[in-house]
Amino acid sequence: MLLDGKEFSVPMATTEGCLVASTNRGCKAIYVSGGATSVILKDGMTRAPVVRFGTIKRASELKLFLEEPLNFNTQVTLLRRSSRFGRLQRIQSAIAGKNLYIRFTCSTGDAMGMNMVSKGVQNVLYYLQLDFPDMDVLGISDNYRSDKKPTTVNWIEGRAQHLILLTDF
Repeated sequence: MLLDGKEFSVPMATTEGCLVASTNRGCKAIYVSGGATSVILKDGMTRAPVVRFGTIKRASELKLFLEEPLNFNTQVTLLRRSSRFGRLQRIQSAIAGKNLYIRFTCSTGDAMGMNMVSKGVQNVLYYLQLDFPDMDVLGISDNYRSDKKPTTVNWIEGRAQHLILLTDF
């Protein structure tokens, strides 16, 4: 692979022969066309729990609480308790009925960071339950972010290192 003017070998550990062949063809096409240039657009790992309340009003109260800038700094501190490298970048949320879908985006240094983000989000959820004891955590990960499948929210918002490859072919 010729990327940013440097040659790279791309080791792959998989039993999917077609994946290796397809990747090899793509790398060869990029190489013979003069290589590619990479640009990182966003860098942030996500975790998106879903919580439920007895009423839509309570779900909206938590949404407004999370959107308050003064409360964001508290969430930053709580998330940092689980990692020296994890940094909360932003929190987004969306209401669907009595459910509140919360999307935490964090930088994770050089690590992929899924575990550090999960632990940090768990710290935040424990803290939120002090002020919102009627909050039921339905799951630490919902469809407001996703692994291993393309989703519109990940395409628009990015997840992990969101980059583009530029080629001249």
